Amino acid sequence: GELLSTLIHHDTTTFGADILHIILAMYLGSVPGHGQQLIAVAMVRIDNLVSYIEGHPEIEAPDCPVLGGCLTRKALLYQKCSLRMSLGDIKGAMKDLTKALKIDEFYTQARESRACIWASRNLKDDGTVHAEFSRIISEHHVDDRGNEVAYAFLAITTLGDPSLGTFRDAKAWYDKMLAASKRRDEIYGKRREDELPPTVRKAQGKFQDGGNFEILNSIPGVEIVTMRGKTTKRICLKCGAKTRADGGKLSKCIKCKSASYCSRECQVEDWKEHKQLCKILNKELK
Repeated sequence: GELLSTLIHHDTTTFGADILHIILAMYLGSVPGHGQQLIAVAMVRIDNLVSYIEGHPEIEAPDCPVLGGCLTRKALLYQKCSLRMSLGDIKGAMKDLTKALKIDEFYTQARESRACIWASRNLKDDGTVHAEFSRIISEHHVDDRGNEVAYAFLAITTLGDPSLGTFRDAKAWYDKMLAASKRRDEIYGKRREDELPPTVRKAQGKFQDGGNFEILNSIPGVEIVTMRGKTTKRICLKCGAKTRADGGKLSKCIKCKSASYCSRECQVEDWKEHKQLCKILNKELK
């Protein structure tokens, strides 16, 4: 902190001083007494830099001598979002991320942060969150450390909204989450269970076998009967159809009497996948 302060006061008028103010706020913004003041100063510096760059767009060019083109509006807005989050200003943080994405719609880092805020605070419906994380995965590198969280949200939202896919689709996202977590640990080191992201732990809980009515009640095409009554989801577990081809009601698996199908063909094709679920349903619903 002292070194940064010394460097800042050496020359307060350069871009470097503005960047140092931002760094100082990022590292010391949580310090009681002075932290909020540091954040306030840094946010003003960011606004000034963004305004200046808007009038001098050549600064953002890759061959610009000013920090090699790293001084960009989208990066500054992303840092401002982080500072706002530290102050609990969620609404302001969302606006900064949206502004950054308007500048560059392929700024995946900002899109990922915004989607995580949407999902964790239930600000958007499952369909919107699912679409965002689908795009994020398509833009991420295969070994990106954020893949496990993206896959976890895709699995959870698919379970929560039958229009996004079947249980098989949700399980496929979950399997990809497990693979991404394993790969992350291989690259960055093994983590304890309590060090995993909350969303990953939430997905693990939903997909645990045995004693978990939450997941069973989230499976499209499964009719759950509990002490509180009946929950019916009239969707084919294989293809998602709501009725038979002739418009008739869906039929049920004769073993678990819970899974629904629109045809004999769908039921036969789905048996390999349904077999394990069938055992779980028989156990849980006895």
